[in-house]
Amino acid sequence: MAKSNSVEELAGILLKSFRGAQQAASMSGQMQNTYGTIVDVDDPDSEGRVKVILDQANPEYLRGKGFEQGGQPTKTDWIYPLVPLKGKQPRALKGARVPIVPRDGDPNRLNFGDPVFDPDEFSDAKQPRNSAMTRLPVYPSGELPPPTEENIGCMCIEEGGPCGSDWLCVCLKRRGTYYWVRHIDLNHIHADQDDGIQPSDSHGDGEAPVDEGPIWDLVAPTTDAQYSQQSYNPGDAGYFGGA
Repeated sequence: MAKSNSVEELAGILLKSFRGAQQAASMSGQMQNTYGTIVDVDDPDSEGRVKVILDQANPEYLRGKGFEQGGQPTKTDWIYPLVPLKGKQPRALKGARVPIVPRDGDPNRLNFGDPVFDPDEFSDAKQPRNSAMTRLPVYPSGELPPPTEENIGCMCIEEGGPCGSDWLCVCLKRRGTYYWVRHIDLNHIHADQDDGIQPSDSHGDGEAPVDEGPIWDLVAPTTDAQYSQQSYNPGDAGYFGGA
């Protein structure tokens, strides 16, 4: 019986060793998460990509860790952001230190995240004043999450809301109740009608017609155009166009 137990124990140890060897083999050659410094944002394909110098290829970083290194730092090829973007990242990101995430450990498939503030790594590190593009979740109108205390401060886009438009919404409390508050781009303005003569008096009290210049309340969107159903004269209300 004792011999049988020993064989079983040995078989268990060998099985664990075999599984460990399998895991080690699967992880060999895999790149771990790291950091890098952005050196180029001028993506020729306007896909939000950047070039970075990885810490492991940055002589300045390695010397700061006590390694004697010479030569010039090596830039990566263009790498994609974690949040997809059509366009170019802001130029203010150049020089920022960002996390680098390899997909499934593949060093040829990298993504970068938002800048970090890490003065322990670089003595001249500065507080980031910009970030990569951020994208809010988009919900069809009527399908937004519940406005609750747990969601206060959350932001999203309401798609196809009032006026056939999309709206930026923030979960906020108004007089004790939580709402998805739409942040709108409508200005309330006053515009007057062209001067004219008041219509003839119809009350029979002998009042003479006088000049008039009535004031109209208008809604002037600052992005697309004034809503015609709210306007008396398009020339009375302007708009600024998109950002």
